[in-house]
Amino acid sequence: MRLQSWIVKVPGWQPSSPTLPHELYPQISSTFFFSLFIPVSSLVHCSKTKPKKPQQKAPKNHLNTVALVPVVLFFIEKLRGFGLDPTHIVLVAKMVAQEFTVDLNKPLVFQVGHLGETYQEWVHQPIVSKEGPRFFESDFWEFLTRTVWWAIPAIWLPVVCWCISMSIRMGHPLPQIALMVGFGIFVWTFLEYTLHRFLFHIETKSYWGNTVHYLLHGCHHKHPMDGLRLVFPPAATAVLCIPFWNLVKLLATPSTTPALFGGGLLGYVMYDVTHYYLHHGQPTKHVAKSLKKYHLNHHFRIQNKGFGITSAFWDRVFRTLP
Repeated sequence: MRLQSWIVKVPGWQPSSPTLPHELYPQISSTFFFSLFIPVSSLVHCSKTKPKKPQQKAPKNHLNTVALVPVVLFFIEKLRGFGLDPTHIVLVAKMVAQEFTVDLNKPLVFQVGHLGETYQEWVHQPIVSKEGPRFFESDFWEFLTRTVWWAIPAIWLPVVCWCISMSIRMGHPLPQIALMVGFGIFVWTFLEYTLHRFLFHIETKSYWGNTVHYLLHGCHHKHPMDGLRLVFPPAATAVLCIPFWNLVKLLATPSTTPALFGGGLLGYVMYDVTHYYLHHGQPTKHVAKSLKKYHLNHHFRIQNKGFGITSAFWDRVFRTLP
């Protein structure tokens, strides 16, 4: 792990997440392991040399640092010969030094926690494939993580209509209903932005922190084109609806609560359907094309910007446009 720490501290180098050509892996691996033989003489020399003043002990890890310098320099020069820029070199060094490797052929959820501090970099190196990985060994839990996009409007639009009809039956005219539903949608857009920015993009490094984050949002960034994990599972939405309903009930009157909640739920349906379309649809209109580009920039170019999905309004307000 010392090789990783030394290289990352090189001034002016910023680790990124490029994808390396597979044909270079054997050359890179052989170069790295060959380079390990370079510092042997340094190790032997340093270990045999006695300090002039025994009472002045050398700093901890001094020997390792001295021995690694020729390794790093040799390794970098060889990689430059393969046409890799410094950011590629940083990534390769990290890959070689990393202690844990995720096996994509096995269920992922309980693996990713072991990545520790390297999880954030790993999860933001997207794998572009419509085939998603397996999450759990259990077929039951695996089933709950997969949702077809049309299930969202099919399940939740009837609930929206029922909520709105409740407020209508309580005596509110249609203009008032429209205002309440519109306000509920507007509140959802703010909730969409804040959850995405401050919860879904929280930085984790503990085992359970990484595991929960991967389930919440990390899986979407790792496999952004997985069509069965783009929308939120209905079972999880149903559980979350309970506290949100109680919150609206606490802040609003009994007759306005259903319409406000229905508006927020309608905003969520619009969000999930729009999100799926931005990944898998082929828009022809200018507005839809711009929205798709804006969202894909968040995935593949600047992942700490562009947190809105249905619109860029709150990104403009809080200056987080990509």
